[in-house]
Amino acid sequence: MATNSTLDRNAILAARQALQPVREGGWLGGFGNLFGKEMGEWLRTRRWLWQTIIWLAIINGLIAFIIFLIPAIDPSQAAPESGNPPLDVMALTLFFFFAVIFGSIGMVILAQDEVIQEKQSGTAAWILSKPVSRPAFILAKLLSNAVGGLIFIVALPALVIVGEVYLAAQHGVPILPFLMGLGAVLLTIYFYLCLTVMLGVLFQQRGPVLGITFGVILGGLTTINFVPQIAFVLPVQMHQISFALAQGQPLPPPAIYEIVSTAILSLLFIVVALWRFEREEF
Repeated sequence: MATNSTLDRNAILAARQALQPVREGGWLGGFGNLFGKEMGEWLRTRRWLWQTIIWLAIINGLIAFIIFLIPAIDPSQAAPESGNPPLDVMALTLFFFFAVIFGSIGMVILAQDEVIQEKQSGTAAWILSKPVSRPAFILAKLLSNAVGGLIFIVALPALVIVGEVYLAAQHGVPILPFLMGLGAVLLTIYFYLCLTVMLGVLFQQRGPVLGITFGVILGGLTTINFVPQIAFVLPVQMHQISFALAQGQPLPPPAIYEIVSTAILSLLFIVVALWRFEREEF
C-alpha cells in the first residue's frame, strides 16, 4: 500500500509534467502560450489539410484548367495568332490575380471570427482573467493567421505554379523577381487580415466586419474604374503590381504609393485594434 509521501510525490511529478512554468510577463505576457495554441489550430488539426486542398484547387486548379485543359480541347487557343499571351505569362498573370483577390477574400473569411467569436462565447474574458496581456491576445491571433496565410495561401500555391509554368513553357521563373511579387501578395493579404481583426475588436457582430471588408475589396475594384486616385490609398491594383514585380518591370510612382499606403494602413489597423482592445470591457 502506497504511503502518503509516495502519493504526494507522484502528484507533484504529474503536475510538473502537465504544467509548464512560464516566466514571461509585461506587455506581451502570455504571448508564447497563446501563439502556440493558435498555431496548433492551424497545424495540429485537419485544418492544414483542408486549407491545402482548398487553395491548391482554387488557385492552381483553375490555372491548370485554363492553360492545359482548354488548349488541349481547342489547340487554336494556344496558337500565337489567337492573340492570347504565351502560356507562361498567362499562368503568372492568373496566379497573381487569383492569389491577391481570392486570397484577400479567403483571409477575411478565415479571420472574421478570431475576435468576435471569442467575445461572444466568453472565451476572451476567461483567457484575459489569466496572466495574459491584452496586446498578446490580439498579436497572437494576427501572427498565427499571418503565418497560416503565408503557408497555405501563398507559399504552397507558389511552389505549384512554378511547376505549372515549367510544364507549360519548359523554363522556370526568375526567382528574385518572383519572390518580390509574392511579397506584394502577402502585403495585400496582411492588409485585409489587419483590417478584419481591427473591425472584430470594434464591432460585436460579424455583419459589419464582412460588409466593410468585402466592400473595400469588391468596391475598390469597381471604384478604380471611375476614381483612379483610390489606388493611392487602397490595394486595388496589387495583382497588377505583383505581376509587374515578378516580371522584373519597373514600377510607376502610383504603384509605389499604393505599396507604401497599404503597409502604413496595415500598421494603423494594428495600432487601433490594440488601443481599442485595451479599453474593451468583459
